[in-house]
Amino acid sequence: MRKKDRHRLLVRLLAENEIQKQEEFVEILKEKGIEVTQATISRDMKEMNLIKVPSSTGGYKYSLPAETAETIKVRINRAFNNSVLSVKISANQVIVKTIPGSATALKQLLAKRFEEELFGIFSDDDGVLLLFASAGQASSAYRELEMFE
Repeated sequence: MRKKDRHRLLVRLLAENEIQKQEEFVEILKEKGIEVTQATISRDMKEMNLIKVPSSTGGYKYSLPAETAETIKVRINRAFNNSVLSVKISANQVIVKTIPGSATALKQLLAKRFEEELFGIFSDDDGVLLLFASAGQASSAYRELEMFE
């Protein structure tokens, strides 16, 4: 199994289970027919920056770290480097054109980044349209996004 696929599966397992030990990941994966060592899981957990948080059943469980404004900006920067073709502005609207298949992921990041300012956000396969309540908010967002280009 590829590391990327394994990381996605670990995220899903975290959402479905209260995992308290690395060995639990290994056991659950084994039950699903996926052979993986505890050392591999340990490396994956480190790469994913998993943290321990209080469990509802007592003790602690593994969890994904909360996204901060800074981590969102880093992810937006990566998305811009890998998939954004252009950014344009018109009044209270900003349109971001991407390579095909990239807009949905970028939309999620931009929705988090501009959560307070956005009136609405829409995407298709290769573009994200951000609607702001005012032209000033759109202009401010546009200037920020230009820095990523």
